[in-house]
Amino acid sequence: MKKVSSFLLSLTVIGFMVLSFSSCKKVDPPTVTIFASVDGYVVAFTATATDTDNYSWSFGDGEVGSDQNPVHTYAQSGAYTATLVVTGEGGVAEATTTVTIAASPLEMLTGGPGAANGKTWVFSPAGSEGDGIYKADVDFTFEDPIPAGILGLIGLPSEYEDEFTFNNDLSYSHDVKNDSVVCNIIYAMLNKIPFRPSAEDVIVLAPFATSAASFTFTEGTDLTLETTSDSDSENSWETTWSDATVLEIEGGEFMGIMDFTRKYFIFNISVDILQVGMFISATEGSKMNIPSHVLKMTFIPKD
Repeated sequence: MKKVSSFLLSLTVIGFMVLSFSSCKKVDPPTVTIFASVDGYVVAFTATATDTDNYSWSFGDGEVGSDQNPVHTYAQSGAYTATLVVTGEGGVAEATTTVTIAASPLEMLTGGPGAANGKTWVFSPAGSEGDGIYKADVDFTFEDPIPAGILGLIGLPSEYEDEFTFNNDLSYSHDVKNDSVVCNIIYAMLNKIPFRPSAEDVIVLAPFATSAASFTFTEGTDLTLETTSDSDSENSWETTWSDATVLEIEGGEFMGIMDFTRKYFIFNISVDILQVGMFISATEGSKMNIPSHVLKMTFIPKD
């Protein structure tokens, strides 16, 4: 009997030692590293982690996620700090990375979803390099420069105050400061719009009532227009510009100088510069309502 008791006591001691060893066994803490691949506004995140199956992402724009390798779309350009916290039996680990989202041309035009009142542009009094008069041919053959302060030089200085506002929802508004706008004289005459002549015989001041409008902004497209030429103003033909960035305003509105064509060729766009090609009808033949030239002019954000 004494031997049995001793044996049972030994088993008890061994069992206690095994339990004690098991309860003291070290559990490894989780580890994590993250990487990001940026494509426009879309970011693919990749997490490499150990000793965890719990992922908690914060993307830096107020949005969160729980996938190991999420794909997240940002609404606005900027620098964002993305954070991943992982938890496991051995504790918590955290990793961060900064992703930079560059503004798209459309966001440069409108200010993006963060611009509650859109982005307003005005004629630039100083202009920029390349502003000028070009033929509406496939090569945009240069004819004459447009000097700085051109609207003031032809007696229309107040038109530098007119505002052209583009919104992220693709709506468009136009604020006419003196109830009149810069207008092509041929457009005014053919549409029987009264006008005040300027010092330039192509551009005049004409009354205009603004209206609600919308716009489209398309990159990398073909722009095809019926065009003519002052060397053959009795005929017209199709001209196509490939890989163009095209702004089109709908709803009876326009940008810059009012004429028949409400499609605009975007030569250059950045946060601070919008260089627009406005198609102008400048012939006296039977095709006088068909564009023959392009005025390349610069707009800047309103202060």
